[in-house]
Amino acid sequence: MNAHLGAFARSCWFQYRAMFNWATPIGYLSYKLLQPVGQILFFTQLGIFAQGRSHALYFALGNAIQLTAINGVFGVVMTVANERQYGTLPLLLGAPQNRLVSFLGRATIHILDGISGVVVGLIIAVALYGLDLSHADIGGLAICIVLVSFATAGLGLMFGSVGLIMRDVMIVGNTVYYLMLVVCGVNIPVDRLPHWLQLVSYSIPMTRGIEAARLAVAGQSLERILPLLAGELAVGVLYAMVGYALLLLLENRARRGGLQEAY
Repeated sequence: MNAHLGAFARSCWFQYRAMFNWATPIGYLSYKLLQPVGQILFFTQLGIFAQGRSHALYFALGNAIQLTAINGVFGVVMTVANERQYGTLPLLLGAPQNRLVSFLGRATIHILDGISGVVVGLIIAVALYGLDLSHADIGGLAICIVLVSFATAGLGLMFGSVGLIMRDVMIVGNTVYYLMLVVCGVNIPVDRLPHWLQLVSYSIPMTRGIEAARLAVAGQSLERILPLLAGELAVGVLYAMVGYALLLLLENRARRGGLQEAY
């Protein structure tokens, strides 16, 4: 157990170094501010134009929570897929370290960074659109943010595993990220979607988490949103398990098929 915990901690540390070495402090702060400001402003102003100022908070909150997908989808997808892109996959395949520990360690730092991204988004929503948190269940809202970040990371792990044999996995990342903007209740209420899209919506992370976050901001108790949170957790765990199974399967395929490095 201690050996696994040590390996997990080292994996998190190396992932932190790998993720932030490319960025200067100014570059990272720009990434943390420009993307959230741009997304929240665009969709909230579009929502105001379409439905009026009274609906501004609906769009501002939804997009603030959706910012977790930047880390959970893009970040985690590239964390796994880049092993092949940068020629380090043979080293990973040859390492004796427990695959599950390494797998989860790659997602943990992105989960934490995704949480910080939502906090930035909420501050922007409060400052620009007066998002009222005075009646919110802050504890419940915090749990919503953590679970959404975890669940999106589970989805990212699944698609990142596909990147072990796929040349350009960012195509998948972009598709999933923008699909979430449409079907997860970020900008369009789920009950207004076609029935088949509602099924898609509740089969992927974030939908239940955003619904729970809106209830928490409205002052609903943790007991009221607990079923939604449980559903969000279950979806995240399911995708993480599928992602781990894919990692093992495609790792062997990459080894046998000579796909251990980008081509």
